[in-house]
Amino acid sequence: MRKSKKVKKTFPSLKYKWIIISVLILLVALEISILYSKRPILLGAIKQRGQEKSLQEYAEAVLEKCSQARYRPACYDEEVPLLTEFISLEEAFEVTRLIQEKDGGYLYCHVLGHNLSAKETKKDPDKWKEVIARCPSGLCSNGCIHGAFQERFRADSLPDAEIAQLRPELEGICEKRPGWNPTDLEQATCYHALGHLSMYMTAANIERSSTLCEELSVKPDGRDYTQICYDGVFMQIFQPLEPEDFALVEGLTPKKEELKDFCSSYEGRAKGSCWSEGWPLYFEDLKKPQNLVKFCSYLDADPGEEDRCYLALFYVMTAQFGFDEEVINNYCVGLPRQRRGQCFANAASRMIETDWSLIGKSVSLCSTADELGVGEACYEELLLYSTYNFHPGSEEFYNLCNSLPESWKTRCLDKV
Repeated sequence: MRKSKKVKKTFPSLKYKWIIISVLILLVALEISILYSKRPILLGAIKQRGQEKSLQEYAEAVLEKCSQARYRPACYDEEVPLLTEFISLEEAFEVTRLIQEKDGGYLYCHVLGHNLSAKETKKDPDKWKEVIARCPSGLCSNGCIHGAFQERFRADSLPDAEIAQLRPELEGICEKRPGWNPTDLEQATCYHALGHLSMYMTAANIERSSTLCEELSVKPDGRDYTQICYDGVFMQIFQPLEPEDFALVEGLTPKKEELKDFCSSYEGRAKGSCWSEGWPLYFEDLKKPQNLVKFCSYLDADPGEEDRCYLALFYVMTAQFGFDEEVINNYCVGLPRQRRGQCFANAASRMIETDWSLIGKSVSLCSTADELGVGEACYEELLLYSTYNFHPGSEEFYNLCNSLPESWKTRCLDKV
């Protein structure tokens, strides 16, 4: 048997000890640096000298952190939710408003709305309904409602029996209740979020999710939100946001050349939602008005669905164009005349649906449409949205009505 060789223990000299200690200190400092590089540059956001920062200071700190980002909106989407370690959900949305005042390129903050409410819901998933009730109106295109729904059921896929047990709770979740008095738009947004939610509950089973939409979205008084719920189902396939979203629909999303076959397996409104929500596969093409016409013509056998395709795509392109009036004007003018009025109308309503501060721009868009001879459809749309998007008699309602030309203003105010 071979004897083991004794190893003589040696110790570094004092000089080398200090070198080792210095290296360890540098490594720790580097680790801390990496950790805090993932947080807002607000080391003073953690209370300085016993005093909290103001919301304006938080906003300025985020603006500074994101000023050199390749795509600032994505940076804001990540940084603002980190502030909820120090401030409330409501205050985080107020910080968002302050950021928007300084950066006009961040009007569409739907993803941030998702992120903020998801983070808030994660603190206590049992309070997800309360989070929905706390979501602000007229900011971030109602993304807050979506995030609360998805976070509550993000990790859950349920068997039919458990879904049946949850159904009574879900049936009333989008209806008015103590503490939540939603506008018609907010209710519609909620039913759209139910479509997203159903995909989590069924492990991305489209048929089961669609059935849930049909069961939950038709109300005794005749209201029918089924189509909007279908939109949420198919949007989950084509527009995943978080890693969990991508994992949920892995292998399910068709390629561009497969979209027609994929959607043809559905009928009626489900087929319409499938096709319209598949727009990300054609986005570059859709930047040209003539290609949008071609895209929606796929549904020309069902005029109702073809018309709705235009509405959906006009909403999409308005946001994708950054609510730039000149770009939107040129786009609408590039369409066949019979579609121009709807283009201006849907773009105008999309503006106030996304952010109440865009009332002025929406009315300006209708004014341009009027000069082009297609203004009536645009103003009619704003009249509709005066009580769909806002509570009649609210401050926002009066802001919109009083911004309209006199004859339209009178009709709008008569709705109170």
